[in-house]
Amino acid sequence: MFTKMIEILNLISRIVPIFFLLGIGGLIKKKGIMSDDSIENLKKLVVNFALPSVLFLTFLKLELKLSHIVIVLVMIVFNIFLLFYGKILQRRIFKKHEYFTFLIPGFEYGMLGWSLFSGAYGIQNAGSIAIIDLGHELFIWLLFVPLMIRKRDGISDMKSTFSMFVRSPVLIGIFLGLIFNLLNLKEFFFDYWLGISITTTLDYLGALTIPIMLIIIGYGVKVKKESLKDLMTLILARMAVIIPVFLVLGYWLFLNVLKLSPIYIHALFTLLILPPPFIVPIFMKRKDVESTYVNNMLTSYTLVSIIIFAVYFVLTGSNYV
Repeated sequence: MFTKMIEILNLISRIVPIFFLLGIGGLIKKKGIMSDDSIENLKKLVVNFALPSVLFLTFLKLELKLSHIVIVLVMIVFNIFLLFYGKILQRRIFKKHEYFTFLIPGFEYGMLGWSLFSGAYGIQNAGSIAIIDLGHELFIWLLFVPLMIRKRDGISDMKSTFSMFVRSPVLIGIFLGLIFNLLNLKEFFFDYWLGISITTTLDYLGALTIPIMLIIIGYGVKVKKESLKDLMTLILARMAVIIPVFLVLGYWLFLNVLKLSPIYIHALFTLLILPPPFIVPIFMKRKDVESTYVNNMLTSYTLVSIIIFAVYFVLTGSNYV
């Protein structure tokens, strides 16, 4: 009994710092220590430098397996299914919210998922959620974003979409890490002075990711009472599909078929409980009447995701090796 209590306290000690950092973000907003513009600049620092650095190192160090290709393909197919599912729900039930379709597929990995998972399970285990997210990222940039642009502008500008895809710092970090890994150039980065200098610099940048991300999230999280009904409807609509898929993919495909470590189950759960992508408002028309609804859903859903993740980690976090 005493040993179990110590184990639970150790797990709690890994999750509490996440809430401390979120609280610092909320305090910064309440005290007016930083402006909204300053927070936006911090986001740019994370998205353009810190997160790509840590993803590059994650994929560079990753021991690539055939099973990883299966995971990537499965995540692409699953998100395409969610897109059609969202479209059906929007047409038949949620006609008043024309952007409801885009709140069903996709998960906010970059600004929330990575920091939650790495903060609780350790950066050494981040490769699992990075692999699961890779298929998701391909779906977002190759299908999700073009469809949003087509809805906003009436056309799908593939040239602009491709340009955004190849210029995305996150994707550049992922693919460069994969390329150097596949070319078996790890030795250069870990045994030679120039490579060591590069990886050390990237380590320094990557160390900024978790605290800055969580502070930014804490700054932006807010729940409005009038949006709670819409929020619960959205969560129930997503979970009706996500829960059974998690059980099938996690416990049948990942454990029994692909013989992966339990950490992949936790990584999958973390990704699937995340809010819809934060980029949705970016691709809406300016002053769109739906923008208030979308922003309320994203910020409120974020808080729910953090609470679910914390409870899940405390209940299951001792089994992730």
